[in-house]
Amino acid sequence: MKVKFAVAMAAVACVGLTACGNGQPKGQVVAKVGKEEVTALDLQSAMNGFQAPNAQVRKAAEQQVLAQIVQRKILAQAARKQKLDKTPEFARQQQQATEALLVRDWQEKLVKSVPAPNPDEVNTFIAQHPDLYSARKRFTVDVVRFPTPNDPTLAKALQPLHTLDEVRALLTSRKIPFGSNQTQIDALAVDPKFIEQIMKLKPDDVFIVPQPGGTVIAGHIVDTKVDPVGNDIAKRHATEYLRRTRVQETINRQFGSVVQQGLKDVKYAKGYEPVKRPAAKPGATPAAPAAAPAAGAPAAPAKTGG
Repeated sequence: MKVKFAVAMAAVACVGLTACGNGQPKGQVVAKVGKEEVTALDLQSAMNGFQAPNAQVRKAAEQQVLAQIVQRKILAQAARKQKLDKTPEFARQQQQATEALLVRDWQEKLVKSVPAPNPDEVNTFIAQHPDLYSARKRFTVDVVRFPTPNDPTLAKALQPLHTLDEVRALLTSRKIPFGSNQTQIDALAVDPKFIEQIMKLKPDDVFIVPQPGGTVIAGHIVDTKVDPVGNDIAKRHATEYLRRTRVQETINRQFGSVVQQGLKDVKYAKGYEPVKRPAAKPGATPAAPAAAPAAGAPAAPAKTGG
């Protein structure tokens, strides 16, 4: 009776398992969708570095992510049966995705190759940037925000202006919509190069800052407070900034070199040639490439007025 009961229980356990006839997934295989396997490495990669506070939360997250992987594979298999993977459009998108993935993986490899700055480099950077650390600045700024104009003459027209009222008047005369408000700029939250430029401004200067998303702000500093940060915070911030800057420089150097070399073999159809930019005048100082800014950090300002 005991033997028959055990066999019956084994049969019940197989109900609903598509892979039961071929053996339940074992080892590094956590699920099978038809003939496709989902491995523990697949699941770990899809978790994208998720850190759970305990094993129970981790298991729940794994089950949720695994369900998403299984569903995706089921739908993909159904799409293949409809031969959607044989269309020219799919081939084009697949090529684009493969190229983007290759570039991303190469970039990640470069990121891992960049060493962290040593303590002496960090301490030197902190000492050279008191406005970020020992005398950290917090600015109160009146700003006028407007969309990036298509008019190439606007930048020149902004140059002699000294007040935000003059900026508003100019924008109004050119029918450029704008909004006004007051904001705070924390030196520790933006690119140090931006703060270096801000500190060079005269009290009555208005500065222009391009923003992500196709907008521009004109700003005027109305108040500056000093709010020093502790040594531990300064070291963490300086270490991260220096490493992020070196990472961006490494990527720009490697990618830039490869692109410049590759462009020599590119041939364009008539009418699709890239626009040639005028060569820099002899003796002109080229603009330095911007270092990787902190998230949301504005670019270095362009000064207007005297």
